[in-house]
This record gives sequence, structure tokens and C-alpha cells, in this order.
Amino acid sequence: MVLLDLSTGVYDVVDEIGTAMWVQLTRPPAERDFAALAETYGVPAAAVAADTADFAASQMAAGRLVPAPHRTPPPAAVRAARRRPTIMRALAERAAADRDLRKSFASAYCKRTRPLADPTEPRADVRLTTQRFFTAEGLYPARQAPLDCLPRSLALTSFLRAAGWPAQHVIGVALYPFEAHAWVELDGVALNESDSALHRFTVIQRA
Repeated sequence: MVLLDLSTGVYDVVDEIGTAMWVQLTRPPAERDFAALAETYGVPAAAVAADTADFAASQMAAGRLVPAPHRTPPPAAVRAARRRPTIMRALAERAAADRDLRKSFASAYCKRTRPLADPTEPRADVRLTTQRFFTAEGLYPARQAPLDCLPRSLALTSFLRAAGWPAQHVIGVALYPFEAHAWVELDGVALNESDSALHRFTVIQRA
């Protein structure tokens, strides 16, 4: 198993036993079966419990695992306020994406992929809206290609969704050599991306 830190572009390869522990830890508590794991590897259940606890602690310290949240009923869907897709707003969105990702990938990701403004017409022209974003991107001073794909794509997703366009944020990975990439799609079409370049990536997340 490969654990990828999208905020830094760093990944770690986890061995077979670590992968088995990860699978158990990411299941609902009622579905975990550490006894079966101990039987599979022919070791005492107490040893599996201790090793799994150590593994979980190390992954939580690294920020890869978090405690299961308290489940509450989902809030009623509320449309975000539609915003004018100006170049200045695009610059602000791009800077905010960088800033928020430095604090927390999870919160930055949810903040930019969940809200959608009223998608009914009339809306700002999508080509003009996208063009304004990439004009702002060209002015942005802190680009760090190739790792800038994550903040850029999250900012573009939020920018389009605030204008009423249901853009989707997509994350893909490629092997040999290992590489991760993030981009934006609208109606299944990747925006400002080469189809030939995206062909090698397998989509692992879409929101």
C-alpha cells in the first residue's frame, strides 16, 4: 500500500502487515477482526493488538489517521451564495487555498468541494470564468510546479462552484514512476489539461 501526503507530494510504501493493520483500523469498530489477522500470520492475538496500537499511534502522529468523529445527522443542504467570478476573486481564492492547505488538507478539501452556488441560469460564461482564473494564476507569485496542482485545482473548483458551475475536483495517481496529480473537470471534461498527460493517471478520488 502507498500512503500519499497530497499537501507535500511525499509518499510512503507500507508493507503487507502494515497494510493489513490499516485495513482493520479504517473499518467501523464492529467490523474489525484482529483475531483473524492474528490467525492469518500465525502470531498471538496479544502481539497483534500491541503492534496494531503502535502502528495506529504512529499513523495518527503523522496525521494519516484521525479518531473516528462523533456521528451527527448531516445538515440540510444549503446553497452557497453565488459570487462574481472576477480576476481579483480568483487571486484571493488561489492564495486562500495555499494558506488553508498548510493548516489542514481535510478542511481545505471539504471547504472547496462541498459548497455549490445556485446553478440555474443565468450564470457567468464558463469559458470566461475559467479564463479569468488562469489569468489570475499567471499573476500569482508563489507557484511551485509541479506540486502546485493541488492548491490550484482546489482553488479553481471553488471558484467555478461559487459561480454556479458544478465543477468536480479529481485526484489521480500513476505508477512507474509514482506520481500524483490533481485537476478539475466540468461535465466530464478536464479543464486546461492535456488528455494525453492525464491518460496515465488512475482516478482515486472525485468530489
